[in-house]
Amino acid sequence: MSQDLNVGNDVAADASEISNIINEMIICIKGKQLPEVHDLAIAELSKMVAENNLDIRDSNMLSERECVQKILKLLSDRKEEDGKTVSDYFHELHRKLTLINCVPHMRHSLMTHLLSMADNSDDDKSSANEDPRSQGDNLTQILFCRLDSRSSSSSNQNEMELVNRNGAGSSHSYDSSQSSFGFRKQSLPNYLDATKMFPDSQHDVVMSAIYSFTGVQGKYLKKDVVTGRFKLDPQNIKFLTTGQAGMLLRLSELGYYHDRVVKFSDVSTGFNAIGSMGQALISKLKEELANFHGQVAVLHDKIQRFRLVAMSGIGYREDRDSGDELTLFKLLAWYIKPLHRMQWLTKIADACQIKKGGELASTVYDFLDNGNDMVNELVEDLLTAICGPLVRMISKWILEGGISDIHREFFVKSIKDVGVDRLWHDKFRLRLPMLPKFVPIELANKILMTGKCINFLREICEEQGMMKERDELMKVMESSAAQIFSYTPDTSWHAAVETCYQQTSKHVLDIMVGPHKLLDHLYGMRRYLLLGQGDFISILIENMKNELERPGLDVYANDLTSMLDSALRCTNAQYDDPDILNHLDVIVQRPFNGDIGWDIISLQYIVHGPLAAMLESTMPTYKVLFKPLWRMKHMEFVLSMKIWKEQMGNAKALRTMKSEIGKASHRLNLFTSEIMHFIHQMQYYVLFEVIECNWVELQKKMQKATTLDEILEAHEKFLQTILVGCFVSNKASVEHSLEVVYDNIIELEKWQSSFYKDCFQELSARKKLSKIVEKSEEEGVYGLTNNMILQRDQEAKMFAEKMDIACRGLEVIATDYEKAVSSFLMSLNSSDDPNLQLFGTRLDFNEYYKKRDTNLSKPLTFEHMRMSNVFALNSRFVICTPSCQE
Repeated sequence: MSQDLNVGNDVAADASEISNIINEMIICIKGKQLPEVHDLAIAELSKMVAENNLDIRDSNMLSERECVQKILKLLSDRKEEDGKTVSDYFHELHRKLTLINCVPHMRHSLMTHLLSMADNSDDDKSSANEDPRSQGDNLTQILFCRLDSRSSSSSNQNEMELVNRNGAGSSHSYDSSQSSFGFRKQSLPNYLDATKMFPDSQHDVVMSAIYSFTGVQGKYLKKDVVTGRFKLDPQNIKFLTTGQAGMLLRLSELGYYHDRVVKFSDVSTGFNAIGSMGQALISKLKEELANFHGQVAVLHDKIQRFRLVAMSGIGYREDRDSGDELTLFKLLAWYIKPLHRMQWLTKIADACQIKKGGELASTVYDFLDNGNDMVNELVEDLLTAICGPLVRMISKWILEGGISDIHREFFVKSIKDVGVDRLWHDKFRLRLPMLPKFVPIELANKILMTGKCINFLREICEEQGMMKERDELMKVMESSAAQIFSYTPDTSWHAAVETCYQQTSKHVLDIMVGPHKLLDHLYGMRRYLLLGQGDFISILIENMKNELERPGLDVYANDLTSMLDSALRCTNAQYDDPDILNHLDVIVQRPFNGDIGWDIISLQYIVHGPLAAMLESTMPTYKVLFKPLWRMKHMEFVLSMKIWKEQMGNAKALRTMKSEIGKASHRLNLFTSEIMHFIHQMQYYVLFEVIECNWVELQKKMQKATTLDEILEAHEKFLQTILVGCFVSNKASVEHSLEVVYDNIIELEKWQSSFYKDCFQELSARKKLSKIVEKSEEEGVYGLTNNMILQRDQEAKMFAEKMDIACRGLEVIATDYEKAVSSFLMSLNSSDDPNLQLFGTRLDFNEYYKKRDTNLSKPLTFEHMRMSNVFALNSRFVICTPSCQE
């Protein structure tokens, strides 16, 4: 019972407080009036609030807050005696009313009728003949301006519809029968009909901003057909304040960048990236646009829901106090992050125009790590999408050996015109323009080699076995596509690639070293093509010496085959693996004019099957190397088996002619020793210091190799080093000078043959004359006839002249040889290779050529190059070279 009494007391207290607030509000609006008039106004409003028969749930009528704002605007010009504004006092009264436990629907009705009262009170103060349109702050002026274009018939029709919808007498604020005071009916201004005809201007501005986010034109924003940016509509700009216009233009920037991203994501525009990786980028852009559209839809739904709640009056005060209403300021705070994201999407998409493959991925990768976490996350998402097709292509290549690249965007390419025999070296290549920046060249080579090994095993070795744990590796690689652009190659994706590379390389290495004996074949080529098997080469030259001296047109390969087999059987080569020896063959090249057997005969190592795919590219190099080595053997054979042997054999026979040929013989012996020193030093340097030392290094590398590529790379480097050491890939002057030296050796052989021929002719004539004298003595006839003496004297004189000519000829050959050697030394000592510089020093160990050629004594050629490149590396060595005068 006491509880009910307390509730009744609270209700009575609230009713009394509401009555006092309404009393003060009427005084603010009407001013101080007679008590009878004031009480009548209070009674009228109290009855309206109590009855609450005004329908305010129409979505087009003014909300409570709008009614309060318009009342405050009407009261803003009124002042109290103490200078306090009436509008401030009314706003304080309204705030107190909102704090009372009052039904929002009733409070809304009260504010509507107070607005009507304030407007009527303002009209009473104005002139009766004054045009209401001249009142700039009056609600009636606004309504008249908005209704000016409508016809009177339309207004009457709307008014009748309102009467029919609200029932009889609803166009009046109250009924006299319901008033305890007995006031007459008093009609209210038609605010409800007016507000139903026009939307909320603030709502339109916010909606125009939201529409512009997705590139849609609204009431206040239109697109510029040239720039694509939004601009204010000239027809509706007068309804906007300066602040609203500025904020709308700022917010419309988001729509401009949205349209740019839409253009880049549309394949029909021609501004997008191409290829499967480009399609992945377009798909990601569309996904970003879809997420953005979802955010804009949330904004649109929020403002519509707030408007419906505000119009219905349910929960209006709570929503207002919580600040859920969307305004331009809130949109400015919201649009910063989407604008930043759209700007970066536009910048990235613009940089990716007409790009594909690795070039596209590299372009996006350049935007990574700019210091902004949001941008880094965005770029990582884009790269993950772009690298999806790339990772799938890599997976197919290293796991199956296939290339699925219709747009030519994969960094591995297959050359269709290359046959299977060139599969290992020329069939597959790297397409460097399509190599992404985040894929190092070492990793790209491993990927290339992995797929190449699979194709090699399938096409040449005819092995169809699949890689171990293939499905698991593919799953790991495709599920971790984002790890491909990781800074450190320690991710699961890189580990999977490394596993594939190690497995395939080891499998190929085991096959080539095991069943196909790759290392044994390399050793065989070194022994036979690089003349490492010395006894075999000597016996072979001895067996073929007659064929080697024949003209090129008279040499036939079938005659040389038996000689090759005989040399193999007579030397230590007979203990080699027959499979290695079967690959060795002798060939005869097409002869040119003046060629002999030495010039057209050469050895050849024939490889087949997988060995051909691996070593076929190196065969031309072996062919090039065989020529200078064979040429050196030719010179050694000429010097030792012809020149020197002939000198030793003829020295005793021509001892009686020492006085006549002693000078020429002595010069010939010295010159021959000089040439032999040169050739022996050349042979020792090439065969031992160059070939043998580098072969030892190659063997060490082959023993440590874990992949086939390491063996082939070491072998290729071995051949390139030998090319330099054999003076093949040096300057042309080196080869020319060396060839001149060889030509002088051949000329010396011809000169010596002619020299000894003349000597033996003279010796034969002298012996014949001695025999005639001895015979005459036996017959008792002493002396020689005058004719015989004259003839003999004439022959002796001619022989002496021949000796003089022979000596001059020998000096010409020696001079040419000396010039060639000096030129060769000059080329060696000016070389960038310190080994060649040291070899030049060894050839001229006693500075014989240096003293005879002033060019070798000039600075920056011989001593200076030797000191700067060889000895200057160690400061302990100080070389003091004598001057030219010394």
